[in-house]
Amino acid sequence: MKNQWRVILGLVLVLIIVLFAVLNSQAVPVNFGFTQISGPLILIILGSAILGALIGLLTSTTTIWKQKKQIKELASYKEDTDKSAQEEIEKVKQNYETKLTELQAKYDALAPMPEVSEEEPVGSRVDHFTKPRND
Repeated sequence: MKNQWRVILGLVLVLIIVLFAVLNSQAVPVNFGFTQISGPLILIILGSAILGALIGLLTSTTTIWKQKKQIKELASYKEDTDKSAQEEIEKVKQNYETKLTELQAKYDALAPMPEVSEEEPVGSRVDHFTKPRND
């Protein structure tokens, strides 16, 4: 829908320029600084409109190309950054896992787990200290 309005607006502008050029058909001199030519005003108006459209098209095209190039560069930078961040995350995880296993080994070496006898229920040691004596 948006593109249809652009086409319609473009056609209306072209129609206005053509009508304006047809209404002004007398011969006029044009001075370029180094030379002077004389021609019908209709050609001067149409030529100026076409030249202006070409300049606008050229300017917008180069701008679009530059933006596309910047987008590609930013995408590659983002990929590199994501890759580096993932590598750093993996290094930190690996370092964490290594330290955790080392600490677990040291802990196991310093404080061996006490043996729990099968006859005594698990909670009985705690109950021994928390329950009042019946003596």
